[in-house]
Amino acid sequence: MRHLRNMKIFLNRAASPLIALTAVIAIAIASAVLCTEASAAEPKSSVGELCASISKTIAPFKWNMDPCQGVDWSVHGSSVQGRPLVYTEFGDPQSKNVTLVFAMVHPDEITPLYMGIQLIRYLQGHPADLKDARVIIAPLVNPDGFFVNPKIRMNSRGVDVNRNFATHDWKTNALRAWKVRYKSNARRFPGHEPASEPETRFQVQLIQKFQPRKILSIHSPLNHMDYDGPSSLSLDKFPKDYIQECLKLRTQLNAVSTGFFPGSLGNYAGQELGIPTVTLELPTANAAKASEYWIKFQSGIHSMIDFKIEPLSPRHDLAIGLQ
Repeated sequence: MRHLRNMKIFLNRAASPLIALTAVIAIAIASAVLCTEASAAEPKSSVGELCASISKTIAPFKWNMDPCQGVDWSVHGSSVQGRPLVYTEFGDPQSKNVTLVFAMVHPDEITPLYMGIQLIRYLQGHPADLKDARVIIAPLVNPDGFFVNPKIRMNSRGVDVNRNFATHDWKTNALRAWKVRYKSNARRFPGHEPASEPETRFQVQLIQKFQPRKILSIHSPLNHMDYDGPSSLSLDKFPKDYIQECLKLRTQLNAVSTGFFPGSLGNYAGQELGIPTVTLELPTANAAKASEYWIKFQSGIHSMIDFKIEPLSPRHDLAIGLQ
C-alpha cells in the first residue's frame, strides 16, 4: 500500500501527461496484484463445498467412498481460484517421527487421490498403528486442475507446481530446462518466478510447520518408487552417516533414484533440505485400478511411516523453518 501512495504522490506532481498516464497504469496493475494476492490468501469456498465437489467429481469412478466423512480438516491458504487447501493429521502430536504425505500435485493423474483418501480412511480405523508416529496428509494439493474437464497437470495459471519450488538452481535452470529438455511443453511450465504459486507455497508451508522426518509424494503413472534424496550428491551439505541412514529407507522400499528437476519437491526437500523424500509412482492413472493399487502399495506406505530417522541437528530443523 505504501508503494501505491508513493505512486499517487508522483502522479499529482507529474508534469508530463505521458508520465501521468504511465503512473495511472502502474497503479492499476499494482492494485490488481494486491487484490489477487489478498484473494489467494483466504478461500472463496468452504471445506464443505470442496468436499461436495470432490464427491460429485469422483462419482463416475465408482470408488464407493465419502472423501470427507469424519475427517478433521485444517485449511492453510487457498488455490489460485480460491478453493481451500486442506490437510489432516493423525497420530501422536508429540512424536518426532513425522511423515508428510502429498497427493494430487498433478490432478490429471487421478489414482493418487484415491490413495490419499484411502490412507486417511485406514488411519482413522487403525489409530494403534501410530503409537509413536505422526502423519500429515494433504490429499488434494492442486484442486483447481482437478475440477476442470478434462483434468490438467498444471494449476489454473498453467504452472506445474512440481517445477515451481524455489530451489537454488531455479533461476538459472528451470526455464532453460523447460525450453530445451521439454521443448516448451505447456504441461511442464515451471512458472515465471520460483514459488509463485499458492499450491507450491502450501507444500512449503506444511514442511515448515511440521518439520517432517520423511516426505511421501504420490503420483502416477511411472510404476516405481523414486527416492529423491538426500544422496551421495548431497555429501557437501550433510554428514555422510546421516545420508547412509536415509539411504536405508531407499533400500527398505526398493526405491530407485531417477534424478530430479529444477523446482521439484525432490530437489527442494530431498537434496536441499536433506529430508528423505520418496515419490510413489503408481502404475497408471486409471481410476478403475485405484483400489488394486492401494492393496499393492499399502505395506510400503506403512513401512515408510514406521521408518525412524534422527534429525540432522537443531540447526537443520531451524534451516527448514527459515526456508
